[in-house]
Amino acid sequence: MRTSPIAGLGQIVTPMSVYQSCHFMLPIDPQTIDTARVGRMGELVVELELLARGWLVGNFNATTANSAGWDLFATRGSRTVRIRVKAKRPGVSSFVWSLKKDGSIFPQLDAAADDDFVAAVSFEASGHPMVYVLPASRVQDDLLADHRAWLSGTKRDGGARKETSAVRAHMDQVTGKPGHGFESRWAGFRGRWDALSRPEV
Repeated sequence: MRTSPIAGLGQIVTPMSVYQSCHFMLPIDPQTIDTARVGRMGELVVELELLARGWLVGNFNATTANSAGWDLFATRGSRTVRIRVKAKRPGVSSFVWSLKKDGSIFPQLDAAADDDFVAAVSFEASGHPMVYVLPASRVQDDLLADHRAWLSGTKRDGGARKETSAVRAHMDQVTGKPGHGFESRWAGFRGRWDALSRPEV
């Protein structure tokens, strides 16, 4: 791990110490920030986490506007991964993705690829975000399965549910309800930055 002294202080700076300091240097309430900026903040959290772990990180987005496909790419040694970042603010219960016209969540997804990941950043009232690191194929499979289950159900009045482009992953522990229970179902992926280094999780 690279270190460097702070001029005049003799302190040693490591990537992780810079990351930890940045958390305390950002007195921002994400609830007051618009959606695009919450997304950008999520990207920055992921970038800092990766830099602290020795990855070289690049951003596909030139501005705060979202680009199609991936948001970040990262390289360490011979390993390169692509990352789709999703973020939500405190007080919001679910991550929301859009169902595309072809019926997919990620149109460019190659199910056989081992370098395509999602980093879902949940900003918390406590100030320290939780990040779930999953293969993009796992995210798409889970979301589509729950969406199909939701569509097969009925509304409160007994009528059929209509197709919607919004697909949600509620971060709660509710069981037996499509679109819910992801806090429990994805618990094993929380903070799994090591998964980026391996072909499989």
